[in-house]
Amino acid sequence: MILGIMVVVALVIVLSMLGQRRHDQQKSQAKPIKGDELAIWPFEPMPIMTDTEVLFFAKLQKAVPEYHIFSQVQLSRIIAPSDDAGRDKNFWFNRICRQSVDYVLVDRDAQTTLLAIELDDWTHDSPARVKADEKKDKALASAGIPILRFHAERMPSVPIIRHDIEAVISKYSR
Repeated sequence: MILGIMVVVALVIVLSMLGQRRHDQQKSQAKPIKGDELAIWPFEPMPIMTDTEVLFFAKLQKAVPEYHIFSQVQLSRIIAPSDDAGRDKNFWFNRICRQSVDYVLVDRDAQTTLLAIELDDWTHDSPARVKADEKKDKALASAGIPILRFHAERMPSVPIIRHDIEAVISKYSR
């Protein structure tokens, strides 16, 4: 009986080692990925913001010069799954990793995110975009980061932008 158990254990160990060796060999002989052989890849620079976003960015800079303003920031750079997510952290990360916000206001310490800002245009009216915006809003709210939405068609003035930003920051900084 003991001899049989020892043989089974030895067999499991040997098979495990063989499987690992085969896995390591396959890993080292990985097939090249299309494009790896090219000296230059087919990319070209593109603008970070649309013309409307650039116009709004200039107004933001005038409205709140005391803050850092970052544009086109991925949600995964300002929020992360909490420890409450447990083993589901990757699931929650994947829910937000490809989403971004138009602007992020950061305190002078360059560490404290105060507010996310979206400049919504007509593209935000489609059902798919409405759903994506709701998901974005929910993720930010869950992390305690307020989001302020302005409408591009009704481009606000600098004083209105400042007023709205101050109102949101004072509400959430209590």
